[in-house]
Amino acid sequence: MLALRRKAVQTAERLPAAATRGTRRYASGHGAEHHGADHAHHAAPVNESLGASFYVVLGSIPLSLAVYAASRPDKDGKMAGLSRVIDSYSYYKEKWAARNTLHTAMIEQAAFDRNLYHSSKGSKHVDLRFPEIFNTGSPYNIVAGQGSRGVDEMVAHYHKLNVEEDERKEKALAAKGR
Repeated sequence: MLALRRKAVQTAERLPAAATRGTRRYASGHGAEHHGADHAHHAAPVNESLGASFYVVLGSIPLSLAVYAASRPDKDGKMAGLSRVIDSYSYYKEKWAARNTLHTAMIEQAAFDRNLYHSSKGSKHVDLRFPEIFNTGSPYNIVAGQGSRGVDEMVAHYHKLNVEEDERKEKALAAKGR
């Protein structure tokens, strides 16, 4: 019941106030008998201004003609003051053209270098400047068997290989010389 009552109140609030009151026949509330000479209650005529936008448009016409006249060249063919001011910023075109040319050359060189590096075959040879490179790294948390190797053993192994190669070459030379 409460919901029904609430809905009725909401509906009543939505109705316009004029629908609940009695309607009048005339807006002034007087009747038809006063519709004659007493009807002169209108406001006096008021002079309205043309508005700011009218004056802005009206002022822009001679201003645009003055700017056009100032931008025309002289009788000698010399540029007018306004055109000289605008043309004074033309050095930016040359500066930007030089910068863009330099930038384009840099991009082309970078593309050439990248193509060169990606298309060339890499060498599998690694030149060891010092044999201790095998022992670099942290001495802590090393897995068993993965620690530093004996460099002396490696040097001895390669020394032995070089000695054997030298002996083989000497035998080959001695066989040719006989």
